[in-house]
Amino acid sequence: MLTAPQIARLTAALQQLREAAPRRELPWWLLAETIVLVTLGTALRRGELLGLRWRAVDLEQGTLDVREAIVRGRSTTPKSKASCRRIELGPRTRTVLEQHRKRTRFRRPDDLVFCHPERGTPLDPSAFARDYLKPALAKAGIDSGFRPFHDLRHTSLTHSAAAGKPHIYVQARAGHANGSTTERYLHPATLLFPSAAERTEQHMFGTPPLRLRILQILKRRGR
Repeated sequence: MLTAPQIARLTAALQQLREAAPRRELPWWLLAETIVLVTLGTALRRGELLGLRWRAVDLEQGTLDVREAIVRGRSTTPKSKASCRRIELGPRTRTVLEQHRKRTRFRRPDDLVFCHPERGTPLDPSAFARDYLKPALAKAGIDSGFRPFHDLRHTSLTHSAAAGKPHIYVQARAGHANGSTTERYLHPATLLFPSAAERTEQHMFGTPPLRLRILQILKRRGR
């Protein structure tokens, strides 16, 4: 899982690699940047990303439907009934997809959203990760054991939990049939919320009086 500073380093690394790329490589680095941001914004599985078509993306409503996946180069249905789901797009993810749609030559309803920039054919995920995602991760100083597609999804789900989203929301977003699977993302999320108890009280009882807030701040500062 990536922390917020690591995500910032990764996005900066992708931008630097894109800006330094020769012209023929520019579409690939733009695609890499888009895939990373969309994965973080949606928590889609690798096959779901590769199988996503424009007909499943509603940029006006800010949603996408997961109805297809590409696994080992072959189109298939998602792995379970729970995997077929509608995902709400945040404003940043929607903007990234809008920009990608304007750039790509393949924008008809049946075209793949993430495809070979020149041919429109499905991506080879292993080659794409090797040539673009892993170099970006290395430039960002992220451990070589990080698995680009899987761990970007893991990062997205963990941050969803850390943002205070309920278990059922994270489970639905992940497309998990079993809630116990989702718990793998909930436990790491507690580490991202050092003041969770205080925030829970504020949610239940409202913001504490000014005098109490001042005392809390002074206590944190060791005074």
